[in-house]
Amino acid sequence: MAGQVEPTRAELLAMAYVDGELDGAEREAFEARLADESDLRRWVAHYRALEVLARQMAPPEPSDHEWARLEGSPLHHSGNLLGWTLVGAGGATLLGIGLWRLCTDSSTGSLPRLAVLCLVAGFAALLALCIHARVRLLPLDPYRKVQR
Repeated sequence: MAGQVEPTRAELLAMAYVDGELDGAEREAFEARLADESDLRRWVAHYRALEVLARQMAPPEPSDHEWARLEGSPLHHSGNLLGWTLVGAGGATLLGIGLWRLCTDSSTGSLPRLAVLCLVAGFAALLALCIHARVRLLPLDPYRKVQR
């Protein structure tokens, strides 16, 4: 065909990698290149996204029909809402009571207070790192355009 560009060797390797066609030594060498070459990582992400989109174009599986039926069910929706509301309210209440007692009890020393502060700061740091990693990996996520 006129005007069609042949894929480069790197693109062909990325396709083979995504398809699981590289043997052990080839796969290890390719993965070593992935660590250093951002263009190669983008090609792999692109081909994985194509693979996901191709699966999405397939006819619906029986489980897809059941998921759609469950998601449309008022009982399922209400049950999820009630369950998560109760879990959130209970957790927030227990956390509030624990922090209130820890801060108002004069017999509590500074070590338990410091431990709670460390826990809260640690969870905040882990959450920030998780969000940072997710934002950095979002362009490489093959599932970001998938709709169920």
